[in-house]
Amino acid sequence: MTYVGLALMIVGTLFSLLKKDFLLKVHFLGISDTVGAVLMVLGLRGDAPRTILMVVVLLVWGPFISHVLARMYSEGSSRWNT
Repeated sequence: MTYVGLALMIVGTLFSLLKKDFLLKVHFLGISDTVGAVLMVLGLRGDAPRTILMVVVLLVWGPFISHVLARMYSEGSSRWNT
């Protein structure tokens, strides 16, 4: 499962390099990196409480950081264009 997560992160990064729109890049990277990191953590052999905690943290912080980046980009660009 670790290699599937790594492959998903690589494919998401390559697709984001092909796109010109910043918000589309953040969308591709946010989904592929969050799901890829969760799959990589699930592929590790560790104790269950620590693995569950890492999965929950990744599922909360991944979309949150993507949202913050998209929000900063959209508010910053509208403030400078007016």
